Amino acid sequence: MMTRRSPTSELLIRAADDPAVMARFWSHVRRLAGTECWIWTGAISDRGHGRFWVGADRVVIAHRLAWAATYPGQPVPRLLSHDCDNPTCVNPAHLRAGTAATNRAEYDARAGTPGSPLNDIRGARARAEALRAAARQGQDLNWLFTIEGVVGV
Repeated sequence: MMTRRSPTSELLIRAADDPAVMARFWSHVRRLAGTECWIWTGAISDRGHGRFWVGADRVVIAHRLAWAATYPGQPVPRLLSHDCDNPTCVNPAHLRAGTAATNRAEYDARAGTPGSPLNDIRGARARAEALRAAARQGQDLNWLFTIEGVVGV
């Protein structure tokens, strides 16, 4: 049975196949000491996810484009869950296909875990902005967030 691709999935697949787009995309990703997450340093949504323009008027979620680049030609799942609970992470090894229901259930199960990034009192966007700033400066992220009392980058 053939899986039907959504228009957004098609857009992501085309963008992932464009070397100029991907060079611009990867220029916004930092891999730093202290975390296996690949931190997005570009624009950030209110929920803390990376945002990336693939055209003059088309914005995509950054981790979905990272997925599309890792799995060329494959349909991009409508929702990708972060095993690391870090919405700025674009490391495909930390992502897996999910649904709104499974994502909510996982959030509810892990939000109360001591040290979980989901417990950050700053909220997802402010935490993402702090991670982005630290990544842009090349800081060791475990050191930074342990000092601030937030564990689990």
